[in-house]
Amino acid sequence: MRRFSGIVVVAFAVVSFLGLTCLSGATSAQQPAIKIGMVYPVTGPLAAQGVPMVNAIKQAFDEDNYTIAGRKIDVIIEDSQGKPDFGLTKFRKLIEGDRVHILKAEITTAVALGVAPYVHSQHIPWITEAAAGALARGLRSPYTFRFVPSEYQYSYASAQWLKNKMGWKKIYWIAWDTAVTRGGVKGFQKVFGDEMVDAMWSPVGTADYGPFLARVSPEKADGIVVAMWGADALRIMRQIGEYGLKARLPVFGLASFTSEELLPVMPAEIEGVLSAYPYCGSLNTPANRRFVDGYRTRYNALPGSYQYMAYAGAKIVVQAMKDVGGNVEDKESFVSALRKIKFDGPMGLVGFDERQGGVFDFYVLKVVRKDGQLQNECIEKIAQVKDPYDLFP
Repeated sequence: MRRFSGIVVVAFAVVSFLGLTCLSGATSAQQPAIKIGMVYPVTGPLAAQGVPMVNAIKQAFDEDNYTIAGRKIDVIIEDSQGKPDFGLTKFRKLIEGDRVHILKAEITTAVALGVAPYVHSQHIPWITEAAAGALARGLRSPYTFRFVPSEYQYSYASAQWLKNKMGWKKIYWIAWDTAVTRGGVKGFQKVFGDEMVDAMWSPVGTADYGPFLARVSPEKADGIVVAMWGADALRIMRQIGEYGLKARLPVFGLASFTSEELLPVMPAEIEGVLSAYPYCGSLNTPANRRFVDGYRTRYNALPGSYQYMAYAGAKIVVQAMKDVGGNVEDKESFVSALRKIKFDGPMGLVGFDERQGGVFDFYVLKVVRKDGQLQNECIEKIAQVKDPYDLFP
């Protein structure tokens, strides 16, 4: 790294990132900079999510000119590659080497679960988009804030809506065989019980879903719930169409299955698919238009659900820093400010519950084609969805 006029300049590789990155305004002569550490997968298979999230966070700080309460912000970015051991090394470097004041870090559940005890031991305020419900349960810490719905939160809310509003009584479940989806199925089991006709588990990166789709008998269920993301979501939707199932059974994609950044490369079979999550890109509010226009101007792309949560979580950090007058060295005051914030942003009011898990309005989405482009239509709002701790302790 080299510093020129107090600005940290970094060479990027692989979608503009290579190793350590720092971004800031000029360091104040009167006060030291506030150091914010970020760890995301910016290379490797999860970079397609990690890089846009980093961009959205940069947008949030840029809107305040990287300056809070007269103090400049240094953002130090490290690459976890989505690997727990690698991620822990990066977290240690930021905390022990760079002496960051705040962590705004990580989407990968395995990385987050691996670093949670260490971060707690260091008493560093940490805002994460890792969906692991354990971060507000067994690994709960007064310094950890999960600004993303947990696997129980989004699965239970979705299952209730499908049963109560769509009248679904029996479902097929097809999901990645991962810890987060194994947890997510519990929300559907709580609602549908024995009416889950079949639960199928596929390895991440499965090329041929034929053996799973061959087990689906349309006359036995009201729909298919699919819990996988990224390239696998594209692949299974194409194969659902090829097997003739799309015309016979509706499909519900769990969580960010139809996120806006994926729609341009989705197959035609995605049209009509339903989902429910905290972001709807077509919501026509001034705050969402500002967010979308700002992101598009900076990065020539549309933001999706994870960019939204990365951005809104960063705006909450900004507000908490303002509320303590920039005194982030007082950790207890800063985390107390985080707990109290209700941020009215692109999707309405968001904040944290009593265990510091995110509380969101969910939007039921339907993929439609408009002006030749696929987009999510906001068809219903489910207000202020909390993690159901009483049902999944």
